[in-house]
Amino acid sequence: MMFIRLALLVMVIGATLVADSTGASARSASATPQAPPSGETQVSAASTSVAPREAPAGYVLGANDQISVDVVELPEFNSRSYRVDNDGTVSLPLIGRVQAAGLTLSEFEQAVRTSLMKQVRNPHLVANLIETRSQAVSVMGEVNSPGIQQLQGTRRLFDVLAAAGGVKQDAGDVITVTRQPEEGPLNLPQAARDPSTGRFTAEVKVRDVLDLKDPHANITVQPHDEISVPRARILYVIGNVRKAGGFTLSQGRSVSALEALSLAEGLAPSAAPARARILRRGDLAVADRQQIPIDLKKILAGKANDVPLKPDDILFIPDNVSRRVSIRALEMTVQTVSGIVIWRGL
Repeated sequence: MMFIRLALLVMVIGATLVADSTGASARSASATPQAPPSGETQVSAASTSVAPREAPAGYVLGANDQISVDVVELPEFNSRSYRVDNDGTVSLPLIGRVQAAGLTLSEFEQAVRTSLMKQVRNPHLVANLIETRSQAVSVMGEVNSPGIQQLQGTRRLFDVLAAAGGVKQDAGDVITVTRQPEEGPLNLPQAARDPSTGRFTAEVKVRDVLDLKDPHANITVQPHDEISVPRARILYVIGNVRKAGGFTLSQGRSVSALEALSLAEGLAPSAAPARARILRRGDLAVADRQQIPIDLKKILAGKANDVPLKPDDILFIPDNVSRRVSIRALEMTVQTVSGIVIWRGL
């Protein structure tokens, strides 16, 4: 009889324990968030749902861009988006602020990887662009302060060039503007669209923009525009002339020796035009220049044909003291070109 009572007591206690265990499991399940189905990302209060977008080729990060950084070894990085602050940096877990503005995604990845290597031996990570909010514009070429500008409000081409310090003396006579397809077409004559990339490209004259002669040339700049000011084609006239220097040439403009002499305002009193030289850069030898004798005295008198010059030619007029042009004088002439004054020519 006692054995039967003991058996019944054991059964009652076992049933109670099972019931308690089942209730605890149910309460635990209700308190613990269920794992998301396969393919979904769990979003917490400190994270955001991220959907990477395809970044344009060579895209440069800027202020207010949203990016993601996924690190295999550090899950606290993942499933979050990070904003590029106005100072150009991004605040990341463990490593603090990292420069992002002015870098491409691959360059930013390398910067983050370098910072993480202090804590992780060989971090594996990938950065993606989530949303573009920056107003970056690239200004390249012959300007005094080339680089990336961030647009603030409506800016025109003149304003962007002024912010880049203006154009250099040896700037060419045209400005090339390239626009991304998502920013719409370029409202400029002869704007061409690249069928492979969809980008629009057009040229405007430097003087039309800087002198504000043509309002249509001073276009409104759009985010991610690329503005390039190429170097001018320059012809040099050095030696015994009244106005030595380099003279810019318009695109496609050809100049003769007499026209070059006219740009230099004629011969100096001590000049020896009969022994002039054209110093022309060879096709293969960059440093050496070919010497081409030219008798400007006969050309000025109409007894010889004028001679066409090429861009980057140096027209050298010696003095009448020495009987021949020394090699040393020609070498000094070539070296002088790098620091010579550049004048606006034809």
